[in-house]
Amino acid sequence: MFGPVAPDSKLVRALGAVQCLLLAALAAPLGAQDSVVIVPDTPACATCSLTVSAVVELGDHEGPGIVAQLNAPYALARVVRSDDGDYYVPGYLGDGRLLRFSSDGVFQEAIGRRGEGPGEYSLPVLVGGRADDLTILDVLSPRLTTIRGGEVATWRLPFRFDGLDVFPDGRQVYNALSSEADRTGHPLHVYDPASRRITRSLGDEGFRTVRMDPGITEVRRRVAVAADGNIWAARSNRYRIDKWSPDGDRIARIERDATWFRPWEKWLGVDYEVRPLPAIVGVRDWGDGLLMVVVRLADANWQPIAPTLEPVPGHATIEPTQGDELYDTVIEVLDTRSGTVLAHTRVDERVVGLVGRDGFCTYAEHSDLGEPKYVVWSVTLSGYAR
Repeated sequence: MFGPVAPDSKLVRALGAVQCLLLAALAAPLGAQDSVVIVPDTPACATCSLTVSAVVELGDHEGPGIVAQLNAPYALARVVRSDDGDYYVPGYLGDGRLLRFSSDGVFQEAIGRRGEGPGEYSLPVLVGGRADDLTILDVLSPRLTTIRGGEVATWRLPFRFDGLDVFPDGRQVYNALSSEADRTGHPLHVYDPASRRITRSLGDEGFRTVRMDPGITEVRRRVAVAADGNIWAARSNRYRIDKWSPDGDRIARIERDATWFRPWEKWLGVDYEVRPLPAIVGVRDWGDGLLMVVVRLADANWQPIAPTLEPVPGHATIEPTQGDELYDTVIEVLDTRSGTVLAHTRVDERVVGLVGRDGFCTYAEHSDLGEPKYVVWSVTLSGYAR
């Protein structure tokens, strides 16, 4: 769903964001599989295409509907769509409010305030629900809050996390690190908010650390609940996506060796000084074996930019809106059953995060005065038939 900014983010660094596809069969554990599918350079579906369209802008020019600016320490802000179609965005300047906008972008209400008590937040982001039944995550704490029928409950999570998604039954899956001995090394944790405990830890590939640091790529995953109830977990620093059962069995691996996405282990420098490396921002399961993959990579016309802001003393950076000059976004839809790329497109926008099942958001400003807003985009696949 969302998480702290990927290691390619200038903001986190300021503080301290179709060639070859190896697809293991979905029916058996990866270790029992030795078949690979070689995918041609071009998408397999000649009639398929992706359409990217702006859906709505969120954030008012003035008044209580001013949203959080995308700079440190509010680079963790995310847009989330609720079950009833509204959009939730953190409020301006870390005031602890979560702002609700209608599906057409009209400000509705502000929820919460800054603080550490029940119903108070530092940086609130919606996890899920609807207007009368919300689950809210305070990203900086981290704490969960439920608001149901006017009753507010708040409790602390047992880990530091980097992203999450929600099962239909309300359970959550986090990319996180736990200090509990029997969970060390597992980057994925299934969490039950009803019992307030981790019910399963999984995804161990032998790397050991207790720090969820942006520079530690071995444990960072972009998670998404699959249509069949399993879990997709994508590496941000390589085009590798694993499918896990909630019980901890690895079901499949997709590994793509694209010329425009070479695996990397260490970020080379700040993105306005050194050409940024590609990173998977998120994946979404569309059902029927289709998987949307969203990648942020260097702008086709990338050039270094001289920093002009100093949000943290001694750490200069660039204007938040200049991110579009540094990054493009690539979107692909994979057919995980045949191991092929159905469609591929590249847009001249810097993706901030994914929204819902088929969308993503970017950052903009109303004017040169810097009033922030977020633009939600939809992705549509045309010309496809199973």
